[in-house]
Amino acid sequence: MPKKNNKKKRPFSKLISIVSLLALVLFIFQMIQIDLFPINLLIVLVALVSIVVAIVLLVLNFKTKKMFSRFIITLVALCMCAGLVFGNLFLYKTGDVFDVVTSLADSKATTSSIVVMKNSSLYKENDLKNKKIGTIENLDEKATSSMLASLKEKSIRVKTKEYDSLDLLVDALYDGKVDAICLNEKYRDVLHESEAYFNFQTDSRIVCQNVEYTKVDKKDNPSDPVSNISSKPFTILVTGNDSYGTLQDSNTRSDANLLLTVNPKTGRILMTSIPRDYYVDLVCDETGDNACPEDSKDKLTHSGLMGVKCTERTIEKALGITINYNIRINFSSVVNLVDALDGIDLDVKEGEEVDVFYANGQPGLSVGKHHVDGETALAFARERHAYMDGDNQRVRNQQKVFKAIFKRIVSPKMITNYGKFMDAIAVAFDTNLSNREISKFVKYELSRLPKWKFESYTIAGNSDLKFCYAVGDYASVIMQNEQMNEIARKKIQAILDGKQASSVKDDTGISQEPSKDNSIGNSQEIEQPVYEAPVQNYEPSYDDSYTQDEPTYDDSYTYDDSYNEYDQPDLSYDSNYSDDTAG
Repeated sequence: MPKKNNKKKRPFSKLISIVSLLALVLFIFQMIQIDLFPINLLIVLVALVSIVVAIVLLVLNFKTKKMFSRFIITLVALCMCAGLVFGNLFLYKTGDVFDVVTSLADSKATTSSIVVMKNSSLYKENDLKNKKIGTIENLDEKATSSMLASLKEKSIRVKTKEYDSLDLLVDALYDGKVDAICLNEKYRDVLHESEAYFNFQTDSRIVCQNVEYTKVDKKDNPSDPVSNISSKPFTILVTGNDSYGTLQDSNTRSDANLLLTVNPKTGRILMTSIPRDYYVDLVCDETGDNACPEDSKDKLTHSGLMGVKCTERTIEKALGITINYNIRINFSSVVNLVDALDGIDLDVKEGEEVDVFYANGQPGLSVGKHHVDGETALAFARERHAYMDGDNQRVRNQQKVFKAIFKRIVSPKMITNYGKFMDAIAVAFDTNLSNREISKFVKYELSRLPKWKFESYTIAGNSDLKFCYAVGDYASVIMQNEQMNEIARKKIQAILDGKQASSVKDDTGISQEPSKDNSIGNSQEIEQPVYEAPVQNYEPSYDDSYTQDEPTYDDSYTYDDSYNEYDQPDLSYDSNYSDDTAG
C-alpha cells in the first residue's frame, strides 16, 4: 500500500510532464508554421524530439524509485522542458524577424531643419518671425512645404527666397543673403562631399526641425522574382546607406553598391562592385518624392537619395542587366550584425593594410589575419584614403567584409549566437524578397549544405569633374568604363548560365588585386566626426486618409519680388581639383 501511494504522489513530476507536452506540441506546430525546414529534416527533428520527450517523461513518472535517481531524472526533465521553452521562443523570434525584414517599414521619416550660421542671433522658432528663409522647392518640394506649413501652424510668418541648387542655397546663407535656410537632412552629407562646404556642419547650427512621416507602399519597391529561388539563378543588389540608426529614416546616399549573382545549382556567387561615384544616368520615378528630371546625370551614390529602386534601375541601365531583388542596409546594420556574430575574420593582404582608419581615427589593420568587431569591420569597408587606388580598394574591402560575414553565418558558431543574430537582423535591413522566398532559400541551405564558391569583379574608372543633379553643380566623379561594364555583364550572365565568371576574360589590363605598394597611409588626414542631428522624441503619426495634395498657405506669407533674381552658378573649376574630402 505505501508503494502505491508514492506512485500517486508526484505532483511536481506531473507538472513538468504537462508543461513539457504542451511545449512539445507548440514546438512542432511552430516548426511546421515557420516553414524553414526541408520535409525530410522536419520529420527527423520532430521524431527525435518527440522520442526524447517520451523517454524522459516515462522514466520520470514510472521508472524512478530511489531518491537519487528520481532527483537526476527530474533535473534532466527540467533541462528538457527549459530547452523546449527556449526552442519555442527562438522559433517565434525567427518567424517574427522574417515578417519584419520582408515588409517595408510602415512609414518613412523625412527630417527637415531650419539652419542658421553658428554666430546667428536666431536661436528659437519664434526668432524666425519675418525672417528671410532660403528654399529649394524645385529639388525638395514636399519636405520644404511641410516645414513651412509647420511654422505657419505656430503663427510664425516668414519670407522665402527660392534657389535653383543646393550650392546656391548654402552660398546664400554664408553670404548673408538669407537669415536661414530650409535643409532636408538627407542632403547634409552631399554638402560634406564638397571641399567648399566640408566644414558646413561646424559652421552652422539647427534652430528647429520638422519630421514628417509618410506611408510606405510595398508597391514602391517591387521585385522581379525568379520562379524558384532554390533552383533558379538570380541577382540581388545589396546597397549600403551612409547613415546610422533606423532604416525608417529618409533616403540617404548609397555608399556601397554590391551585386550578388547567385546560382543555387552550381553553388557559385559572383560579387560585382560598382564605384560609389560612378557617373550614371539616373532612372527615377516619374512623379512623387523620388522623381527627377529625365536624363539627369549624377554619381551613383546620389541615386540613393531618390530611393533604393532608383539605385537598382540606374544600375540595370548602366550595365544592361536585370536585378531581381534588393537589400538595403546602413552603417548600424554592419556594426550590429558583426557584433552579434562575435566578430568576423579578415585576412589582410599586402596592399590592403591600414595604419589609421580615416572613418573613426582608430588604429588600422596590419598585414595578416585579424578577428575584428563591428566598428572595425565597418571602418575597413569604408576605407579608401589609405590606398593609392582609393575607391577601387574600398569596394574590394567591402567584398572581403561581406564574404567574412557570410562565412560566419553559415558556420557552426552561428548556433551559439543565434539569439543575438536574430535580434540584430530584425533591424539590420529591409528587402523586397518575400517571406516565402527566404523560406525556400533557407530550406535549400539546410538540405544541401552547399560549399559556396565566391568569385568577384570590381569595375573601375577614371576621375573627372561633371555636373551632378543632386548637388546642382560640378563635382568629382568616376567616369563609366564601358569595356568593364560589358565584362561585368558577361560575367553575371556566365553565372546565370551555370558557368564560372572566370570563363569571361578581362582584357582591360586593370588588376583586380591591389599592388603591394597600394597602401600609402593616411595618419595625417582623419575625417571629422559624423554629424548627428539632435535627438528629438517624435512619435510617428499619420492619417489613413493621407493624400499627396499640395498644402495651402494663406496670404500671411510674404514674398519679396526683389528676391526673384537668382545668382547664376559659377561653372568654372580647377582641373587639378580632387575630391579628397569625401568620406
